[in-house]
Amino acid sequence: MKYLLIIFLFITSSYANIELSTTDINATQPEYSQSMQKYFKTNQKIGINVRKKPLRPYYKRNQYQLLWFEQNELSPIAQDLLEVAQSDKIISKNIKDSFNIETIEDLLFEHKSRILTLKEHLQLDLLLTNLYDKYMNSVARGSIDWSAFKKKLASLMEKRDIMANWEKYSAKVNKPKLLQETLHSQDFSHSMQLTDHSYPNADKLYNQLAYYENIVKDGGYIKVPTLKKSLKKGMSSSIVPFLRERLIQSDDLAVQTDEITTAGAQDTMQEPLAPNVEDEYQQVSNENTYNDELIEAVKSFQKSHGLAVDGVCGPDTIRHLNISVESKIDQIKVNLERMRWMPRELGKDYLIVNIPDYNLRYFKNEKEMLRLPVVVGTKKHPTPIFSHRLSTIVLNPYWRVPKRIVQREIIPKLVRNSSYLSNKDMNIHENWDTKSEIYEPTDINWTQFAQTDLQKKEKFYPDVPYKFIQTPGKKNPLGKMKFMFYNKYMVYLHDTSAKHIFNRRQRAYSHGCIRVFNPYKLLKTIANEDKKLDYKEAKEILKDVEQTEISLNKKIPIHIVYLTAWMDDNDVMQFRDDIYGYDKMQEKLLY
Repeated sequence: MKYLLIIFLFITSSYANIELSTTDINATQPEYSQSMQKYFKTNQKIGINVRKKPLRPYYKRNQYQLLWFEQNELSPIAQDLLEVAQSDKIISKNIKDSFNIETIEDLLFEHKSRILTLKEHLQLDLLLTNLYDKYMNSVARGSIDWSAFKKKLASLMEKRDIMANWEKYSAKVNKPKLLQETLHSQDFSHSMQLTDHSYPNADKLYNQLAYYENIVKDGGYIKVPTLKKSLKKGMSSSIVPFLRERLIQSDDLAVQTDEITTAGAQDTMQEPLAPNVEDEYQQVSNENTYNDELIEAVKSFQKSHGLAVDGVCGPDTIRHLNISVESKIDQIKVNLERMRWMPRELGKDYLIVNIPDYNLRYFKNEKEMLRLPVVVGTKKHPTPIFSHRLSTIVLNPYWRVPKRIVQREIIPKLVRNSSYLSNKDMNIHENWDTKSEIYEPTDINWTQFAQTDLQKKEKFYPDVPYKFIQTPGKKNPLGKMKFMFYNKYMVYLHDTSAKHIFNRRQRAYSHGCIRVFNPYKLLKTIANEDKKLDYKEAKEILKDVEQTEISLNKKIPIHIVYLTAWMDDNDVMQFRDDIYGYDKMQEKLLY
């Protein structure tokens, strides 16, 4: 009976329209291999929408055998691939359309109810390989339309004279070889470990998405009504129950079980709040009083959102409280995507500057050793995002003024007043050598370098044949030291003479370089790890004004990043303002 059934199935399946070879439900590996070779080496179609060229290396490496089947049965690793790809929350909006998931699912459904034909085996195997190839591309390089994003950055330069730059790094893996290793180990995590992002706590940030998705299912964040005045300790307002519930939702305030219950707050919130409530600050009841417990909860929220941690519930705090949970989910996804644009090896010891956080952190053996506030570029002069290696310390630096600043800022002032530089400790040189010939600014006709195209009503900037160099000293904006990682953007870390800016919460004030608070701490930390830099000797040099350069023995990887959402080392979710407007720009290009 068993043999009759096999003969019957063979006869009925042989009538299927297969061009590659006869349809044999019991085809051998050589037959599958021959059919696969024929598919790749001819112009023959197989009825699925995949590109041959990217898939050929996978099959060539494996002698054109099926990759995802074991004795006509789908291997467990194929299911792992589907589950991982379909559950990837970063690309979830795009997975069905771009990765042929529906066609794969249709064939899998057929596979459960009957034995697939030879052609169907080939189709399903090729579709799974195509899924692996495209999904690993997304993991290794990100899902964004990078060329479209670069065009948007170029448009900023053309329309608004904003020079914005962002470098993307891909995981360097041989995907066919990686798949071969993964299939051999039957462990899909092998592919992910070598390809996916390695930024600190990225996995925790990814897992946090489920927490926010549950809040969406529960109806989202409650909206806190706005106030005319800031809410301070002891004040009473009918918005307090709303505030309390909102802070419970974000785990900044523990659920109360004694005096005021969560249910009680919800009951209060069913009553509509009039736009102008007369009792806004009257002492009505404890339920409406802004007390110490709420103040501490507001401070917790402010700290996790980069706000002034003063416990005062003002317009800025309420604005951040009223950001929807859906917006936070999108923000987390775009930041997880950005982590896939970073180098996979950050370094054993490395520096990270997160622009929206206005902080520099020094890591040693994956542990944070130092954190310092920084000042970054303005929206008009954004700090570029890229990775490099810090190699040189310059003590008592000269400031060689960038061409862009000369053309756009100094020349217009010299046109109005040729004596503008008289008390700036800045000289006009023939070239970048500080000993080169110096010119008197009053001897030069500066109007020739500041012209306007009256027809287009646009400014253009002729090249200036002079170099502007400011000598070391108190007036030098670089302060007493700079930390060099030589790059095409001409940015670096440096001290500053404008110390007062560090007192501000938002610190986007530079022309693109990164000003460091208390650079002596950074100098000492580096000196502790590099024998070529003696901290005591450096301090003696800094008492003088002679420029001194010290090349480091150990070049330190430095990563300038742009993250507006991340999980910190205490497992606290952190959000920051999108100071350059990159979040919305990139969200539109992700899928």
